[in-house]
Amino acid sequence: MNVLTRAALLTMACTAGLTSYAQAADGEINFTGSITNSTCAISVGDTTGGIAGEVKLGTVPLGSLAAAGNVGGGGAFSLFIDDSDAACDLTGKKATVTFLGLTGVDGPAGQWLGVDKVTGHATNVAIQLKDAKGNEVRVSEPSSEYLQLKEPLRFTANYIATGKATAGPANGKAAFTVNIQ
Repeated sequence: MNVLTRAALLTMACTAGLTSYAQAADGEINFTGSITNSTCAISVGDTTGGIAGEVKLGTVPLGSLAAAGNVGGGGAFSLFIDDSDAACDLTGKKATVTFLGLTGVDGPAGQWLGVDKVTGHATNVAIQLKDAKGNEVRVSEPSSEYLQLKEPLRFTANYIATGKATAGPANGKAAFTVNIQ
């Protein structure tokens, strides 16, 4: 058998193997995403006297959170968009912010940030987020639109009871995404 014939047979064998492999699919996967040219840096500022990226909600008396829906404590924070990079053009743009619960979610519809489940943590309490207009910002859903992007994007947070609260640490952690359009 000459070299050309061996190469042809090897090519046919490989092709036959690949064809049967490709036909053995059990399902499909869709990959979604986007590419952005935004180079706008975002920083977190606490307006309650804490360090950047940390919001103090205060020490709240247990009686303030005795029934579902009671609120207590509170803090404010802002997100700052740094447009000093020439590629960060905020002209005519608006933004929404989406928070994700890194310590879980809580509430009847999972709309509030859950507290960290450390030993002895407070129970029947969650962290409620609100935008600058006082509208609740549900976890995993975009906030209302911010139109003045050169100004801080202001938010508040407070505790909200999901039942009769118990005492203990009530810390939460969230990631956020700022969607500038």
